[in-house]
Amino acid sequence: MEQLKMQVPTGAWDYLPIECAAKRKVEDKIRNSFLKSGYSEIETPSFEYYEVFMHDSVPYVQENMMKFFDQKGRILALRPDLTGPIARAAATKLLARQDILRLCYIQNAFGFFNRGIAGKTEFTQAGVELIGKKGADADAEVIALAIGTLRQIGLEGFKIELGQVAYFKGLIEGSGLDEEQTERIRSLVDAKNNVELEYELSRLNIENTKKKALLELGGLFGGREALAQAETLAKSEECRAAVENIREVYDILCDFGYEEYLSIDFGILNNFNYYSGIIFRGISDGIGMPILSGGRYDDLLREFGTDAPATGFAMGVKELLIVLECQGKLAAQREKSIVVRAGKKLLRQAFSYVQELRAQGKRVILELNGSTYDPALFEIRDFAEGEMK
Repeated sequence: MEQLKMQVPTGAWDYLPIECAAKRKVEDKIRNSFLKSGYSEIETPSFEYYEVFMHDSVPYVQENMMKFFDQKGRILALRPDLTGPIARAAATKLLARQDILRLCYIQNAFGFFNRGIAGKTEFTQAGVELIGKKGADADAEVIALAIGTLRQIGLEGFKIELGQVAYFKGLIEGSGLDEEQTERIRSLVDAKNNVELEYELSRLNIENTKKKALLELGGLFGGREALAQAETLAKSEECRAAVENIREVYDILCDFGYEEYLSIDFGILNNFNYYSGIIFRGISDGIGMPILSGGRYDDLLREFGTDAPATGFAMGVKELLIVLECQGKLAAQREKSIVVRAGKKLLRQAFSYVQELRAQGKRVILELNGSTYDPALFEIRDFAEGEMK
């Protein structure tokens, strides 16, 4: 027990000075990208009433959340992500004054999660929410912002995979599957586990054309050719509308010059109940998990009393740092602090000189007691009246 005070809890990290400087630099680039695209920063509390996260439109598992009580015995929870709290704030405070909101954030979230970096319990998310706007142009806007932001921080070799949950919903419509069976099929398609998927489908009493389509769903990925394959595979109106939605978004992003970053994958089905349309995730070499994820979630704000469409994404800052380091893009560029050494007889003049340097944007330490500093890490200046040595 005594040794615990020497450690951090599992899933949390210390960012030491050089690491923290690198993290802040990446965060500053992300924030700058968001703000220059017309998004306004918002900050919500680290904890909310438990009810904010307990409804069908949000994919939170109760056991994964960190919960506690207020003085009146009401249950509070540390936020497991930022979308729910921002939806609450938008619905209750912002949408009455403005129909379309472009909001961004860089804040920490908390929980006991196996997704992403294994065992993480506190993590920084950066993301945007475009609220009040429907259509492919809105979806393309946030995806383009995700691509532009990844480029801005110097990331290379990444892809944004585009999917559409409405396509899967159209495939299983009228199949007679209950909620548990649907979830089992969804998870196997998302994992591209065709061996178990074929076995599960063989046990279900659904028509052969639907079985064939569900088996082929995990293989519907690639470029524009995947759209034609998807149209051939399923003929329902909902499936056709889903394909057309991805085509529109894909075409807009190609017009932006982002085709090299895009891949289509109809087998992406994570958070099936949460998302209502297009869904996407960012992948990159050097890390075995998505670096960002997002999509359209038109039902969430209804939980807070306002019916408004929404789309957005969140990126994991720790995941981005790992990839940047693997790509050699996280070299520490720590500016040396200037150490001005002065005797107490020259204190007034030395302090004035230090203030001038600080006004110029320099990092300056005024040293009065003769402590030593490593010249490899600090620039040493001895202050003498009328001159600097």
